[in-house]
Amino acid sequence: MNGPDRRCAVLGDPISHSLSPLLHSSAYDALGLNNWHYDRARVDADGLANFIYGLDPSWAGLSLTMPLKSAVGPLGNFCDYWSKTLEVANTAVFEHSGPAKGLSLYNTDVEGIVAALLEAAGCCRADEDADDLAALLEAAGQGRQDKLPDQPYRGARALVIGNGNTAESAFCALKMLGVERVDLLARNPEHCDHMLDLASRLGLPAPAVTAMDQAGKAERTLIRANIIVSTLPSGAADPLADLLNTARSPEADADSCLCSVLLDVVYEPRPTQLMKAFCRRPAARAISGERMLLYQAVRQVALMTDRPLAAVPAAAMDQALRET
Repeated sequence: MNGPDRRCAVLGDPISHSLSPLLHSSAYDALGLNNWHYDRARVDADGLANFIYGLDPSWAGLSLTMPLKSAVGPLGNFCDYWSKTLEVANTAVFEHSGPAKGLSLYNTDVEGIVAALLEAAGCCRADEDADDLAALLEAAGQGRQDKLPDQPYRGARALVIGNGNTAESAFCALKMLGVERVDLLARNPEHCDHMLDLASRLGLPAPAVTAMDQAGKAERTLIRANIIVSTLPSGAADPLADLLNTARSPEADADSCLCSVLLDVVYEPRPTQLMKAFCRRPAARAISGERMLLYQAVRQVALMTDRPLAAVPAAAMDQALRET
């Protein structure tokens, strides 16, 4: 399919590790969009506005990662349920006349986390019926818990590690999945007031907040959760891996329950030290961040190319990811 060149990219700092170009380019190939190109660019929060306003009308959209998900807010309009709820966006879509004419912001991280965790429970596949996957992603993206096809985590106790923008999306995703409560493990517990406020707005019980450097409490917090989502950058959760490697078995603690699922949003390296330590425990399953990245990218492709969600070739994107 020929026509004027269209451009998209992922922005962040750091950015060289990003697999987004692989995912989006594989989608363009499957769709026959030979004139579409997807790149990566290292941009920090201070340089974001100048970068965006310097783009020409060939640009269709941007994926945004750390530290830009909050920084982009003043530059555009939040347009979907979760971006409005959190005032955080990982996707920017331009009008046809280019960035100077308008910037529409979306948050697809929540549905990405929901789908990744459902996949871990055997309730979601990238190569399933396109309409079924689209319905799941739409329900999660619209905050429609009643429209999700499965609730394998209902009543579970969850733990989010970190307190940044992705941690906020993780809280929302876990609420969508019907967990009983979500607690918090953070490097700086004194900076978690916004997470407590979010839990209240979502109708979740007030989270217990534990400092990562309090080894005994952190170990107990890790062991007692059914679902763990780590949102820390690469290497930052390694001290927690050390705790899991030396922790006593959960069966030895009457108040604990075996952690069953870990999602570590890091995907370089794969697996992380935290994932390796977690998987030493019986019946535990760990999934890395490329699963979340895949499912959040599906609606990004739909938004940037102006196609229905069910038309996005998620199976081809998944295949490209598995071949890396």
